[in-house]
Amino acid sequence: MIKKNKGYKFRLKPNKKQSIYLERAFGCSRKMYNTYVEILYTQLEKQNFVNGKIVYKTIKLPTPATIKKDYDYMKEIDSLAFANVQLDFRDAIKKYNNESDGKTYIKKAKKQVKTLGRELTFKDLKGMPNFKSKNKNQNSFSTNNQNGTVAIIDDNSVKIPKLKEAIKFVNHRQLPQNSIIKGATISKDCKNHYNISILIEYYVEERQTPSNNILGLDYSQHDFYVDSEGRKANYPKYYRKSEEKLKKQQRKLSKKILKSNNWIRQKKRISKIQNKISNQRLDWLHKISYRLSENYDVVVVEDINLRAMAQTLKLAKNLNDDGFGMFRNFLKYKLEDSGKQFIKIDKWYPSSKICSNCGNIKENLQLSDRIYKCECCDITIDRDYNASLSIKEVGSTLLAW
Repeated sequence: MIKKNKGYKFRLKPNKKQSIYLERAFGCSRKMYNTYVEILYTQLEKQNFVNGKIVYKTIKLPTPATIKKDYDYMKEIDSLAFANVQLDFRDAIKKYNNESDGKTYIKKAKKQVKTLGRELTFKDLKGMPNFKSKNKNQNSFSTNNQNGTVAIIDDNSVKIPKLKEAIKFVNHRQLPQNSIIKGATISKDCKNHYNISILIEYYVEERQTPSNNILGLDYSQHDFYVDSEGRKANYPKYYRKSEEKLKKQQRKLSKKILKSNNWIRQKKRISKIQNKISNQRLDWLHKISYRLSENYDVVVVEDINLRAMAQTLKLAKNLNDDGFGMFRNFLKYKLEDSGKQFIKIDKWYPSSKICSNCGNIKENLQLSDRIYKCECCDITIDRDYNASLSIKEVGSTLLAW
């Protein structure tokens, strides 16, 4: 048996009283996080911190219970929500130390140095934990399940701490049998929709499926991917379809007074458009990854560096639009949940240059060459189709069974 953790997201339908509690929980969690940020900044100033890594041992953070004593309204909120805020803040410091060099400043601060003549401080360092804003859709809090404090009741309601009445939700799929609820995260999006992500723990049997049904995928800027059977995914390009509408709304935003009520309302209109694009993309990625995981035992892809590719001006917009990195993650967990295999081959493997028919390597192949013509066996084939066949071939040698 293999232990797995997975999150299931559902739309909540709270009544007025429950909505008031959720809004208070959002605000109190944000206040707790901002209090920790303020404590961090105060202690760093006392240490005359300029830049570099944060020495965690020198930072003394009070417990949430100590902070709650100064704010009576926080007593109405679940204490585990504040405990998770403290964990999130510690993770933010760890992320800064691990992923930031401690010397690079954000672009916005650099521009203000030139336009406003202000000086750079440690608060402007890239990755430094900063204050959360109410107007930036950062509305969420997390809680843990302790002795049934988080539970699904009658398949259409969910119980959370501090609320006597369970909240109704749209149950569009069932949790795995014998699963254990570990915790939940409640959030609100830009359309004022409440959602709950339920984290569960469950066990699946370790299975071995036949490995004769293998598919190779080669990433394509134009078609999303081309598989080893010659089919193209034909991603609908949702961002491109909404780009003109988005530009129009962004031009209106640029003419509003910064942080004014009109500016905030216009920002929400833009967020709704972006949220729709995101939902369309997620829906398409989930459906196509599910289809592949149902029809194939092994899927092989190239471990290309998508972040590096996104730095290229000609490739960045399409790459960020199609979400190929998310697609690989979705495909991976869907295959593994079914006892199947997801294989990544080395990003330096020359799949595009190798002839899938005879194995000859064409060193002078250019990115503009969309048709592969082999000089040895005289085969003429689509470049991406040829690469997907090569990926499938090398992936079949890396099978775990």
